[in-house]
Amino acid sequence: MTDRTQSPERLFQQLDDAVAEIIDRFAREGHGTTRVIETLQDVLAKRQLAYDRDPDPTDEPIEEPSNDWPAADNPSDSGGGS
Repeated sequence: MTDRTQSPERLFQQLDDAVAEIIDRFAREGHGTTRVIETLQDVLAKRQLAYDRDPDPTDEPIEEPSNDWPAADNPSDSGGGS
C-alpha cells in the first residue's frame, strides 16, 4: 500500500476503515466512543505538530552532496598521519 498514485477517495476509505476499527476496539474495552474519538483527535493533532516541526524525510527528494567546493578536485595529503 505504498502506491502514491492511488486515488484520494481510496485512501480516505482505507483510513476511515482503520479508524473505525480503532474506535470500535477501544470502545469495546470500555473507554466510550466519544472519549475515544476525542482522544484520537488529540493524538492526531499532536502528530501533526510533530510532523510540522520535523517532516518525514521520505517525503522529500534526496539531494546528493555537491563536489563543487574548491578543494574537491585537489585532495590534500596534509590532513593527518604524517
